[in-house]
Amino acid sequence: MTKIKTALLNIALSLSLVNFVCAAAPAANENAGAPAFDLQFSAESLAAIAVPELTPAPQPEEAVRAIQPGNDLTPKVEDQKRIKAILKLVSDVYNNVHLPYSQDGSTFKNKEGKLPQKPAGFYKEYTLLTGDAPHTVVIGGQTYQVAPDLSARGSERVIIGGGEFLYYTPDHYAHFILLTVVR
Repeated sequence: MTKIKTALLNIALSLSLVNFVCAAAPAANENAGAPAFDLQFSAESLAAIAVPELTPAPQPEEAVRAIQPGNDLTPKVEDQKRIKAILKLVSDVYNNVHLPYSQDGSTFKNKEGKLPQKPAGFYKEYTLLTGDAPHTVVIGGQTYQVAPDLSARGSERVIIGGGEFLYYTPDHYAHFILLTVVR
């Protein structure tokens, strides 16, 4: 695409220069009303202008994956406010909705090593806003204690790995629960 733009810019500049030269011709012309310069362009001279071969831009090998929105989660989360918050967040990420915190969508580095090792940039972290949801949550029959709020963002996060894997952490990275969105 850059080669095309460069070629078009060169042609435009050349034509502008020709126009400028023609317009700047001496005013005292013995053939008043006749062009100051009689420029002749032949097919051969036009064919001699080098135009770079156009090549299409490379296409990405694979479209960026994203977890599609749904209406429930597995394993079973026994807190409707958290289910609603997680599903809304998944939908917002899928639909590229602006999220409230600048850290949302940033790379989660997995420093704790609690998630499967993947290449850098594989995991993205998002703030989970649960409002006044209870500070305990039961997921798949196991009870988790939600960590106290450390900041306005709270302690709950959702980690999305490669647009395929959805992890919920109720306690700021102490535990990770793999969830599946049910459509």
